[in-house]
Amino acid sequence: MTLLVVSLIVFYAVAIFMPKHISGLQIWSVSLFSLVTECLSDMILDLKLNLFGYFSPGYQWSGFLPIFLYPPINAVFLNYYPYKARKWYRLLYIVGWIAFCLGYEIAALKSKFFYYHHWKLWYSAMCYPVLLLMVLCNFKFTQWLQRRDRSAHGG
Repeated sequence: MTLLVVSLIVFYAVAIFMPKHISGLQIWSVSLFSLVTECLSDMILDLKLNLFGYFSPGYQWSGFLPIFLYPPINAVFLNYYPYKARKWYRLLYIVGWIAFCLGYEIAALKSKFFYYHHWKLWYSAMCYPVLLLMVLCNFKFTQWLQRRDRSAHGG
């Protein structure tokens, strides 16, 4: 529980105090997307399929806390994403974030706020690129909606 609480404090502090390169609306969009995606994946992979979970099997109120890790992490990921860099640098950036996510997952397992039942670390290694690309696509979609609305309203 200590790792989780310290992580929430640190991740939110970083997200709040970082120099912003993306708009508040974009941060809000990625935060909601992160929460919905995490809730859906937890409902299916944890509660329905019993592949992994938080704290102990089944439903408990403390199991809601980890979902709040994703909004600040994704906001930081998008804020510093090298949008105009070469493809290899963007790929390297994503690989670095995958390594961070896997390292954090290992720490969460060791601290016992996260557990595997039928899950393996390499499954996560396969999922993180997809999840990060989904976050990036959601961000690009939000940007597109913003541009469309500005042009529709003469701004």
